[in-house]
Amino acid sequence: MSEQPFLRDCALANGLQVTVADVSRHYYGGYWQVCLEVSCLVPLELGLFSDPVIEADACRLLGAAVPFVRHLEKMAVHGDDLAAVQQELLERFDRHLLPFLGNQQFPSRFIQSEFQKRCKKSNRGIPCLL
Repeated sequence: MSEQPFLRDCALANGLQVTVADVSRHYYGGYWQVCLEVSCLVPLELGLFSDPVIEADACRLLGAAVPFVRHLEKMAVHGDDLAAVQQELLERFDRHLLPFLGNQQFPSRFIQSEFQKRCKKSNRGIPCLL
């Protein structure tokens, strides 16, 4: 997650606190990569897994919370169009990503998905990931 100033800070009904930060950068002759970073911490709540052994593994692999980070971006934006493109990305966040994150099922599905990803990594035989 970045240390950039926040554009938005949203408290969702499912308990998540979502922030949107501008992480845009100038990269070539007056052109910008406009990028908004959407992030939140998804807490690992007890009771997500039916098996206590699996739940203990999830706590060990994931910790108390798992960061969710997504970038909404557009490349090659002329400096004169920065504000308009940033507003367009914020509207895209409101229309698509905010309802997705606000779904009551999102935290549990995200945690289970991240746990499955970590299990696949640990099954590759890399001891440092265990």
